[in-house]
Amino acid sequence: NSDLAFAGHYAIQGNYYGFQVFDVANPSAPVLVTSYVCPASQNDVSVYKQQLLFMSAEAGNGRVDCGTQGVTDSVSAERVRGIRIFDISDIAHPKYITSVQTCRGTHTNSVLVDPKDPDNIYLYLSGSAQVRSPRELAGCSIGTTAENPNTALYRLDIIKVPLAHP
Repeated sequence: NSDLAFAGHYAIQGNYYGFQVFDVANPSAPVLVTSYVCPASQNDVSVYKQQLLFMSAEAGNGRVDCGTQGVTDSVSAERVRGIRIFDISDIAHPKYITSVQTCRGTHTNSVLVDPKDPDNIYLYLSGSAQVRSPRELAGCSIGTTAENPNTALYRLDIIKVPLAHP
């Protein structure tokens, strides 16, 4: 299991197989509301209100369709490494919206709300996996910053999420 995120009286816990939502209105007797299968490593979660859930995906086994069969090819359009976005407005029935691919995936993520920008939220992503092949995701490259100022090796990704259309 990974970190917890909270939305109202719900606790959401990511795990390597997806995430679970618990009703913790009575903290001494939590109730499982739903389990959502969507494998990848880490699957750290964060939430924006009781509206959106963000789940980190870092290892090479995560699929863009949340399938359980994994990804065996070294380069594949079926792989997700980055962040997955879910609509949790009906928290008992989460809906997978999309994913945003990054060069190293993301081990963890944080949500930032800018009070000067009410139409968007921002995700800060940090990955610790090796850099993907540019054949899998264009723009991914390695090297030290002295060798390559565009290296993805030390990158912190920031994703702007428009609330009207995440």
